[in-house]
Amino acid sequence: MPAIFVNYRTGDQEAVAALLDHGLSYRFGSDQVFRASKSIAPGSRYPQELIAGVRGCAVLLAVVGPRWFDVQGRDGRPAVEDPEDWPRREIAEAFAVGALVIPVLVGDTPRLRADRLPEPLAALADCQHRRLDLRTSHADLTRIADELAALVPELAEADAAVRGR
Repeated sequence: MPAIFVNYRTGDQEAVAALLDHGLSYRFGSDQVFRASKSIAPGSRYPQELIAGVRGCAVLLAVVGPRWFDVQGRDGRPAVEDPEDWPRREIAEAFAVGALVIPVLVGDTPRLRADRLPEPLAALADCQHRRLDLRTSHADLTRIADELAALVPELAEADAAVRGR
Protein backbone atom coordinates (compact mmCIF):
# COMPACT_ATOMS: atom_id res chain seq x y z
CA MET A 1 0.00 0.00 0.00
CA PRO A 2 1.39 3.47 -0.83
CA ALA A 3 2.79 5.43 2.12
CA ILE A 4 1.64 8.81 0.73
CA PHE A 5 -1.96 9.69 -0.12
CA VAL A 6 -2.43 12.88 -2.16
CA ASN A 7 -5.79 14.42 -1.25
CA TYR A 8 -7.17 17.25 -3.38
CA ARG A 9 -10.43 18.92 -4.31
CA THR A 10 -11.52 18.88 -7.95
CA GLY A 11 -11.83 22.51 -8.98
CA ASP A 12 -8.98 23.61 -6.72
CA GLN A 13 -5.38 22.86 -7.62
CA GLU A 14 -5.63 19.45 -9.31
CA ALA A 15 -2.45 20.40 -11.19
CA VAL A 16 -0.57 20.86 -7.92
CA ALA A 17 -1.80 17.44 -6.75
CA ALA A 18 -0.41 15.98 -9.98
CA LEU A 19 2.86 17.88 -9.48
CA LEU A 20 3.19 16.47 -5.96
CA ASP A 21 2.43 12.98 -7.27
CA HIS A 22 5.02 13.23 -10.03
CA GLY A 23 7.73 14.74 -7.83
CA LEU A 24 7.22 12.34 -4.93
CA SER A 25 6.86 9.34 -7.26
CA TYR A 26 10.18 10.26 -8.87
CA ARG A 27 11.80 10.50 -5.45
CA PHE A 28 10.24 7.47 -3.71
CA GLY A 29 8.82 5.35 -6.54
CA SER A 30 5.34 5.47 -8.03
CA ASP A 31 4.17 2.62 -5.81
CA GLN A 32 4.65 4.84 -2.73
CA VAL A 33 2.22 7.58 -3.85
CA PHE A 34 -1.55 7.24 -4.13
CA ARG A 35 -3.44 9.77 -6.26
CA ALA A 36 -6.91 8.62 -7.28
CA SER A 37 -6.74 9.27 -11.01
CA LYS A 38 -3.39 7.45 -11.23
CA SER A 39 -3.79 4.74 -8.65
CA ILE A 40 -7.31 3.40 -9.20
CA ALA A 41 -7.51 0.99 -12.12
CA PRO A 42 -10.31 1.28 -14.69
CA GLY A 43 -13.40 -0.59 -13.58
CA SER A 44 -12.34 -0.64 -9.93
CA ARG A 45 -14.81 0.53 -7.32
CA TYR A 46 -13.38 3.89 -6.42
CA PRO A 47 -15.09 4.35 -3.02
CA GLN A 48 -13.48 1.18 -1.67
CA GLU A 49 -10.15 2.00 -3.32
CA LEU A 50 -10.08 5.53 -1.87
CA ILE A 51 -10.86 4.36 1.65
CA ALA A 52 -8.33 1.51 1.41
CA GLY A 53 -5.72 3.99 0.15
CA VAL A 54 -6.28 6.32 3.09
CA ARG A 55 -6.35 3.50 5.63
CA GLY A 56 -3.08 2.12 4.31
CA CYS A 57 -1.13 5.37 4.09
CA ALA A 58 1.33 6.74 6.61
CA VAL A 59 0.79 10.34 5.54
CA LEU A 60 -2.00 12.23 3.79
CA LEU A 61 -1.06 15.42 1.97
CA ALA A 62 -4.14 17.66 1.82
CA VAL A 63 -3.69 20.06 -1.10
CA VAL A 64 -5.49 23.30 -0.23
CA GLY A 65 -5.61 26.14 -2.71
CA PRO A 66 -7.42 29.46 -2.83
CA ARG A 67 -10.69 27.89 -4.08
CA TRP A 68 -10.79 24.99 -1.60
CA PHE A 69 -13.68 26.51 0.40
CA ASP A 70 -15.44 27.93 -2.68
CA VAL A 71 -15.97 24.77 -4.74
CA GLN A 72 -19.67 23.95 -4.57
CA GLY A 73 -21.30 20.58 -4.14
CA ARG A 74 -24.35 19.32 -5.98
CA ASP A 75 -26.66 21.20 -3.62
CA GLY A 76 -24.97 24.56 -4.28
CA ARG A 77 -23.39 24.78 -0.82
CA PRO A 78 -19.63 24.63 -0.30
CA ALA A 79 -18.53 21.05 -0.95
CA VAL A 80 -16.52 20.92 2.28
CA GLU A 81 -19.79 21.18 4.24
CA ASP A 82 -21.15 18.00 2.65
CA PRO A 83 -20.42 14.89 4.76
CA GLU A 84 -20.28 12.88 1.50
CA ASP A 85 -17.59 15.13 -0.02
CA TRP A 86 -14.66 12.87 -0.90
CA PRO A 87 -11.76 15.16 0.12
CA ARG A 88 -13.51 15.73 3.46
CA ARG A 89 -14.12 11.99 3.93
CA GLU A 90 -10.51 11.14 3.10
CA ILE A 91 -9.11 13.67 5.59
CA ALA A 92 -11.50 12.55 8.34
CA GLU A 93 -10.58 8.91 7.67
CA ALA A 94 -6.86 9.75 7.85
CA PHE A 95 -7.37 11.34 11.27
CA ALA A 96 -9.42 8.33 12.38
CA VAL A 97 -6.70 5.82 11.47
CA GLY A 98 -3.88 7.93 12.93
CA ALA A 99 -2.16 8.88 9.69
CA LEU A 100 0.00 11.97 9.68
CA VAL A 101 -2.00 14.74 7.97
CA ILE A 102 -0.10 17.61 6.37
CA PRO A 103 -1.95 20.48 4.71
CA VAL A 104 -0.08 21.65 1.61
CA LEU A 105 -1.08 25.26 1.06
CA VAL A 106 -0.71 26.38 -2.53
CA GLY A 107 0.83 29.77 -3.26
CA ASP A 108 -0.49 32.45 -0.94
CA THR A 109 -3.48 30.45 0.31
CA PRO A 110 -4.06 31.59 3.90
CA ARG A 111 -3.57 29.24 6.84
CA LEU A 112 -6.58 27.14 7.71
CA ARG A 113 -8.78 28.25 10.59
CA ALA A 114 -10.80 25.80 12.67
CA ASP A 115 -13.85 28.09 12.64
CA ARG A 116 -14.06 27.77 8.84
CA LEU A 117 -13.88 23.97 8.88
CA PRO A 118 -16.66 21.50 9.66
CA GLU A 119 -16.19 19.72 12.99
CA PRO A 120 -14.72 16.48 11.53
CA LEU A 121 -11.96 18.55 9.89
CA ALA A 122 -11.34 21.15 12.60
CA ALA A 123 -8.07 19.43 13.61
CA LEU A 124 -6.72 20.18 10.13
CA ALA A 125 -6.22 23.80 11.23
CA ASP A 126 -3.87 22.60 13.99
CA CYS A 127 -1.70 20.49 11.68
CA GLN A 128 1.59 22.13 10.72
CA HIS A 129 1.38 22.91 7.02
CA ARG A 130 3.85 23.12 4.20
CA ARG A 131 3.61 25.57 1.34
CA LEU A 132 4.05 24.78 -2.34
CA ASP A 133 4.39 27.73 -4.67
CA LEU A 134 4.72 27.18 -8.40
CA ARG A 135 7.49 29.81 -8.56
CA THR A 136 9.59 27.78 -6.14
CA SER A 137 8.11 24.36 -6.82
CA HIS A 138 11.42 22.50 -7.16
CA ALA A 139 12.71 23.71 -3.79
CA ASP A 140 9.30 23.26 -2.14
CA LEU A 141 8.95 19.69 -3.46
CA THR A 142 12.48 18.86 -2.33
CA ARG A 143 11.74 20.17 1.17
CA ILE A 144 8.48 18.21 1.40
CA ALA A 145 10.16 15.02 0.16
CA ASP A 146 13.11 15.45 2.54
CA GLU A 147 10.76 15.90 5.48
CA LEU A 148 8.62 12.92 4.49
CA ALA A 149 11.74 10.75 4.26
CA ALA A 150 12.74 11.89 7.75
CA LEU A 151 9.25 11.25 9.19
CA VAL A 152 8.34 7.93 7.55
CA PRO A 153 10.95 5.13 7.73
CA GLU A 154 9.53 3.23 4.74
CA LEU A 155 9.93 6.36 2.62
CA ALA A 156 13.55 6.72 3.72
CA GLU A 157 14.09 3.11 2.61
CA ALA A 158 12.31 3.70 -0.70
CA ASP A 159 14.35 6.87 -1.24
CA ALA A 160 17.60 4.98 -0.69
CA ALA A 161 16.48 2.18 -3.01
CA VAL A 162 15.49 4.58 -5.81
CA ARG A 163 18.70 6.59 -5.48
CA GLY A 164 20.76 3.39 -5.44
CA ARG A 165 19.56 2.32 -8.88
